[in-house]
Amino acid sequence: MTLQLSEVRWLPPNVVSQTMTTITGCSIAQVRVVFQFPENASGLLNCDLPKCHFAYVEWFSKISGTPDRNHKMFKITRLFQDGHRVASIIPLSRIRRTVHLLPKFGQTAPRDWTSSTVLERCNTFYLNQLSDRHSYITIC
Repeated sequence: MTLQLSEVRWLPPNVVSQTMTTITGCSIAQVRVVFQFPENASGLLNCDLPKCHFAYVEWFSKISGTPDRNHKMFKITRLFQDGHRVASIIPLSRIRRTVHLLPKFGQTAPRDWTSSTVLERCNTFYLNQLSDRHSYITIC
């Protein structure tokens, strides 16, 4: 997959508040790669880059206001713009924690979905707030 730099948004370090204690206001993204810019990148990109690690992430929708009435999980979907996943480069320090996502499917799961491919093939997920104690306290 080749991306043009213009397709990726840069989010400066002050975008996400460090004082949030609940999932409200947080965003969910799939981390695709963690990296650090080489020292000569500042000159190539004509900007000052902090010397820290970054993550290239692909975003999901905001968490819906109310959970599903049957299983009490919140639904999220991948964000697309002009047919492409919405992506950003963010400082690694802005990532709070992992979350457990369950794919949304009908009566049966598609046979081509495996644990290795489901994040690529499914676009709608449920956020499992019961996966661990911290998730339950943060999301519920």
